[in-house]
Amino acid sequence: MTETRTTAAHGGAIGMHGIKKWFGNFQAVDDVTLDIRSNEFFTLLGPSGCGKTTLLRMIAGFELPTEGQVLLDGVDISSLLPNQRPVNTVFQNYALFPHLTVAENIGFGLKMLGKPRSEIDSVVKDMLKLVHLEGRGGNPVTQLSGGQQQRVALARALAPRPKVLLLDEPLSALDLKLRKSMQMELKRLQTETGITFVFVTHDQEEALTMSDRIAVMSTGTVRQVGSPWDIYDRPAERFVADFIGETNFLEAEVVAVSGDRARVRLSSGAEIPATFPADVTPGGKVTVVIRPEHAQVGTPSPASVLRGIIREIVYLGTDTHFHIRLEDGTTFTVRQQNARSGSCGFSKDDAVGISLSDDVAQILRD
Repeated sequence: MTETRTTAAHGGAIGMHGIKKWFGNFQAVDDVTLDIRSNEFFTLLGPSGCGKTTLLRMIAGFELPTEGQVLLDGVDISSLLPNQRPVNTVFQNYALFPHLTVAENIGFGLKMLGKPRSEIDSVVKDMLKLVHLEGRGGNPVTQLSGGQQQRVALARALAPRPKVLLLDEPLSALDLKLRKSMQMELKRLQTETGITFVFVTHDQEEALTMSDRIAVMSTGTVRQVGSPWDIYDRPAERFVADFIGETNFLEAEVVAVSGDRARVRLSSGAEIPATFPADVTPGGKVTVVIRPEHAQVGTPSPASVLRGIIREIVYLGTDTHFHIRLEDGTTFTVRQQNARSGSCGFSKDDAVGISLSDDVAQILRD
């Protein structure tokens, strides 16, 4: 698991215990228990309709749980109104005031809290520096680019120094290059402020890039919580493996088990080692997951674990994807980094062999 920072003194540890949420006859959240550590970047990741935004809104106070408790630093805040919680939210549409300047937008929350003008001016100056908008305080927000407006929204939310900052897919409206730049900006801001960030997204790459830990959600439940490495390289179940990145699933039979390792026989007859998250027994039928970048394509040989015919070759600049139809009819994808020569050495309909490194295969729970 990824270590979290402990140097900041803001607090912000969140507990969600036995949370259920019903909207009429529809259950949006089903018995979720989560502990979000103080001062970490925590992401709720999942497909549309999985309940992640509903969870975020219950932390903010915009929705109340049907059952369960929301705790902040050990205190039950489930019944508090949004303005009674030391929590701020950044939304998809930024929600800036177009008739105000950048500085007036950033200082708006502090003004509503009755802070003296000298304190507002000082904090606004610090926030402008933090989000790299020095010298733009007097500009109308309508003159800013989408990325700059996003930074103003972040500065406004951070200005009152909340214990927790909630971010509801705030980068979804940005183009790809700007989104990647803002991902780094968000991580930097979280590191420099030491505030607990809770981020909602359906973008797997976004979650892997920024998060200390990720909760993968589906149909109102949390399927796995872990560091980006845990989630990607050690998925706990098939849904997580399938949702996070591209992957290959192979049917296999367990040949032998020793400790946390098993030996499995693939349909090709080849036997490979595999790790597993749950008890398996020799003779059992299992599903094995292998990431495309953990396999290598080459000329067929006796050492090939799998064999097949290349059906598609997709060039993606940094790497090439080979979509291969195996002898048993299964489709298998291999991703290889491109060489400077610009040629992958293979063509569509070529017969190829696939080799695997040790410890790349994992048995999954269904």
